[in-house]
Amino acid sequence: MAAADPEHVAWLTERQLARAWPTIRATCLHATANANGVRNNLLVSQSTWGESKWHTYHPADVARVAGTIADGTAELQPHWRNDTPEAKLLDRRLRRKNLPGAIGCALLVAVPLAITVILLVISWNGS
Repeated sequence: MAAADPEHVAWLTERQLARAWPTIRATCLHATANANGVRNNLLVSQSTWGESKWHTYHPADVARVAGTIADGTAELQPHWRNDTPEAKLLDRRLRRKNLPGAIGCALLVAVPLAITVILLVISWNGS
């Protein structure tokens, strides 16, 4: 007869799951959990700004999968890990894809800052 789960198990958040599986990409934690049979709950919360959803994960299953990740027997896609050539290629592609946005954000900060500095210099020299 299998032992029953305790009634009050402290389910793990995605942040705690990321700490338990440091070699797994943050965006792939849920897929890894699903592929390896980790029990999870979908929690939903309503607020002024709309609906928020997040998953929590069963700690015994997380510990079991952490062991299988460490010994290399877990069900994983190569790009789900942080330390594979596929993951490094994906990182390069994402950086290249996000570069225009990063440049735009830098300009969004730099241009008003430069205008402010120029106006301060002009007003300081004018008085």
